[in-house]
Amino acid sequence: MTDQIPDQDGGSHLKRQVLYTSDLLRSLQESIHRLRNEAEALREQLETNGIDEVTGTKGQVSKLEQLIRECQKVERVLAEQSSEFADLFKSENELDLVAARAAVERGLSGLRAALDPELVLG
Repeated sequence: MTDQIPDQDGGSHLKRQVLYTSDLLRSLQESIHRLRNEAEALREQLETNGIDEVTGTKGQVSKLEQLIRECQKVERVLAEQSSEFADLFKSENELDLVAARAAVERGLSGLRAALDPELVLG
């Protein structure tokens, strides 16, 4: 794995990793935002067509509302994490590997905490 191969310039390697992770977080944030928008549109459509307890529409609307809330939590955590990565990358000082690792771990912990256990796959 290339992550374990030492670079001649360790700071340069870390900056590439920070950029890569920042890009991943941005992509994930955009995907979550699209998912939330689609869930909101579907909820509106179900509400417009009428909520029917017999057909289960009411339950679907409740699940969509829960999904929307979960998306909003994840979006908030991703925005915070993206900001932390941007700050790390913009720093002209030597990057502190311990601080960078701690920032990543905080972000992942925040994502885990934001997700409903029922929505987490495998």
